[in-house]
Amino acid sequence: MANISYVNGLYCNIQEAKININDRGYHFGDAVYEVILYNNGVFYDYDGHIKRLFNSLKLINIKFHLSDQQLKIIIKNLFRLNRVNFGSIYIQVSRGVADRNHSYFGLKSKPILTMIVSKKKNNISDEIKGVKAITMVDNRWSRPDIKTTQLLPNVLAKTYANKKNAYEGIFIDHEGYVTEGSSSNIWIINKNNEILTREIDGKILSGITRNTISQFAKNNNFKMLEKKFTKDEMLNSREVFLTSASSFVTPIIEIDNIKIGNGIIGKTSIELRNLYFKKFN
Repeated sequence: MANISYVNGLYCNIQEAKININDRGYHFGDAVYEVILYNNGVFYDYDGHIKRLFNSLKLINIKFHLSDQQLKIIIKNLFRLNRVNFGSIYIQVSRGVADRNHSYFGLKSKPILTMIVSKKKNNISDEIKGVKAITMVDNRWSRPDIKTTQLLPNVLAKTYANKKNAYEGIFIDHEGYVTEGSSSNIWIINKNNEILTREIDGKILSGITRNTISQFAKNNNFKMLEKKFTKDEMLNSREVFLTSASSFVTPIIEIDNIKIGNGIIGKTSIELRNLYFKKFN
């Protein structure tokens, strides 16, 4: 278990870590975050995650005082102090401490950086298992492209999916199009052997693993399209898979009790998963 955390300039035992009760991240979810996987000295998609962190900060007008290089020093120190070889780091930046007030106009608060390292079991292997998913109405706020800590709809969706013995909940918008999973991006391979994932249209988070897999597909002569697809298209596709920083490329073999590809893991999902691991290992 990782015991050392980082809170507002201090390395401290996780049991002694404290956040002010007036932190705006606590009151309003007025904070952004990232999660980065680490494997024996290698960070998975580090630059992409840090770039997105700073972009999220900019989009909600938080003026952060550390550079990406300063962040990296802290992150490396945390893995060293916790003696973690395989795991992940959770990075959060809130707007800071202030009396409770919805508006931050004219606020002089200083952003607060916190980090927690998690030690994980190394689940990178050639053995790949398909998972089940269910669909649900997308009831999130209209800016899921910003990676904020306001995750209650996602939490409820993931929990509901787990209660239904499913790995992921897939959001469907009011027009019947797939947006994304509660904690992942969703992909299909259609009957024409085209790989589809929704375009970055403000209705989904620009997943860092998504971007990497998209580039792999293009570089390896797969026919890849970034466009919307419906729930019916997904249910009738050859393959469905999800991508995320913690799930990599994970095939979905059943959605709403309907088998995808006869419930058999497709070869494209396996190829893309192997390409992803090959890059970082």
